[in-house]
Amino acid sequence: MAKRPLTGSDEDRQCRILIVDDLNSSRVLIESILRSAGFTQLVTAADGVEAIEAIREETPDMLVLDIVMPRMDGFEVCRHVREALGLDIPILVQTGVQEGDFKVRAFDSGASDLVSKPINAGELVSRVKLHLERRRMIGRLQTYQRRMEEDLGVAQAMQHSLLMSDAEVATIVGPRGCDMQTRYQASNTLGGDLWQIFPVDETRFGLFMVDLSGHGVTAAINAFRVHMLAAEQIEERRDPSAWMERLNESLVRILPVEHFATGFYALIDPALGCLDYVSAGAPPPLLVNAHGKVRWLDQHGTLLGCRSGVGFEATRETLRKGDRLFVYSDALYEDFETPQNTLSAEKLARGLVSALGVKSDFSSALMQSLFGTPDRRFRDDLTWLLVEMKAQDAQA
Repeated sequence: MAKRPLTGSDEDRQCRILIVDDLNSSRVLIESILRSAGFTQLVTAADGVEAIEAIREETPDMLVLDIVMPRMDGFEVCRHVREALGLDIPILVQTGVQEGDFKVRAFDSGASDLVSKPINAGELVSRVKLHLERRRMIGRLQTYQRRMEEDLGVAQAMQHSLLMSDAEVATIVGPRGCDMQTRYQASNTLGGDLWQIFPVDETRFGLFMVDLSGHGVTAAINAFRVHMLAAEQIEERRDPSAWMERLNESLVRILPVEHFATGFYALIDPALGCLDYVSAGAPPPLLVNAHGKVRWLDQHGTLLGCRSGVGFEATRETLRKGDRLFVYSDALYEDFETPQNTLSAEKLARGLVSALGVKSDFSSALMQSLFGTPDRRFRDDLTWLLVEMKAQDAQA
């Protein structure tokens, strides 16, 4: 039975292969074998020096390289290609030496694979095809990765656009008698935390923060959904209970099974010294007075998105000049992977009070106080909001 001819694909025919051997007969043989297999873009070099010159002129897709050559041997060529030129093209070394140390030296120099002399046509073509296909696969993966990074970058920019700038925040809280600082830090390129503030009337503003389960793309998509839902809940902004109940009903319908969210909504009236808030499984906010005394707000409330028909009861607190409300996600204190590193409530409170005593850069001061470094990275999405009351004390 006649052997089936080894034919190259269209991609193979376009691949540029550099054949390097000091023996003309070897170059002719290898070129003949590869051309019969369908490779047409073949270039030859008589030694390592010629090979480097040819590579500098036009980078090949693959190198078929002899080891023992004058002027520059194959080991030197490999090292030069990898180190000086910084190329990751496949290098197929052909050699008749069988000692193990020789092979190790070839791989240490940067060879991708070895083919034995005398050359076997089937083995040579198979290994050339294998490494060219592997290089194409790596190229496709790199292209896919670049596109994903570009898409994630666009999504990240969109997600950050949902968050208000410091100037936008100031235009809402400033005229109503407050200062406000915020921080958002995604554990990945995208995250599932979301916060927002909005004016309710001339003296009051609403504040909410949502932490969706998980992180990454799925959590970010859910955060976009929550942003759209919150924008629609205009009438409910005056009533924290109604606001949270409507959000819960919406999330029950749209969140995938086993996904949920924690949430906190506050209606703040600095002029009257009133804070009406609802919590949905969120970490308990801290209220720190002007003298540094800390009080934990009630965190009762059912998780969002788990069950329909849930009611949320609002709680009222009195606010005074100098009081600071600190709202945060659980990433600030909880370490799920290393539970022993989870911060206690007392340490969190002490760290907050210590950071509030620093006149500049509260964010860095808080990280330094809690973790000993101002640029701590987190495994989960981190958000915190700090609101300081500047209005006069509430009337008795």
